[in-house]
Amino acid sequence: MAENVLKNLISPNRSDVLWGQAIVPVEPIEVTPPVTTLGEAMSTAIENRPELEINRAQKDINLLDQRLYRELKKPQIDFVASFSSAGIGGSSNPNFSPTFPTACTTNPGSPACIQQQANLALLTGSPFRGIFADRYPVLRFGINFNLPLFGDKTAAAQLGHAKVEAEKLEIQREQIEQGVQVEVRNALQSIRTAEARLRAASVARENTTKQYESEQRKLDEGQSDVYKVLERQTALTAARSMELRARTELNKAIAELQRATGNSLKANNIETKLK
Repeated sequence: MAENVLKNLISPNRSDVLWGQAIVPVEPIEVTPPVTTLGEAMSTAIENRPELEINRAQKDINLLDQRLYRELKKPQIDFVASFSSAGIGGSSNPNFSPTFPTACTTNPGSPACIQQQANLALLTGSPFRGIFADRYPVLRFGINFNLPLFGDKTAAAQLGHAKVEAEKLEIQREQIEQGVQVEVRNALQSIRTAEARLRAASVARENTTKQYESEQRKLDEGQSDVYKVLERQTALTAARSMELRARTELNKAIAELQRATGNSLKANNIETKLK
């Protein structure tokens, strides 16, 4: 049945050639139980379990949130600066006449009048010339003060929420650690129980083997019959089956301990990388 289940998982369809082949395990069934204590297993679990790693990341984020909300409650001073350049252009008003004397009204041929006419030509031209020539730059400096008289209630409320969330994360971590401890203790106890069962099954198989060999020798000497030999052979097959089942249960207990300590990938020489 287990072979059929495995074939069903890896075969693309019912017509695959794998259904006509036998799956033979190539890895040894003997798995050495880890030599560890409860303290060592708990330390490994605390370091490797992904639930605790997620909790640590959430606590780090929460600390950053608290720091941000504390900073928002403080007075704020901003130094601001801006720079702009303007352009002036368009056609002059022919009906405009200044009420004060200018260089051109008093002395049309003077250098001052010539410069005034040149400036007027620049003003009546394209405004983009003044912008790109940076003829009228404007530079501004300033300081902005943000001083909450009664405190920032929004930031205070957010800070209080973050502190409550930190307490929840701490309680959640304690619950996770306690649950991990239960799993690790159960896994270690299962390994010890499975080892005892395996030793008992191995002793039973050895005794049954000796009984079968003894009965076989009696049959060869004519002191027994085939029926008794078949009984001993059936008992030996059952003892071997019990030993194999005990070995399988031990392997399952070892795998459960690896899962409880978060060490399954490393124990099976599997390395994960982020690309």
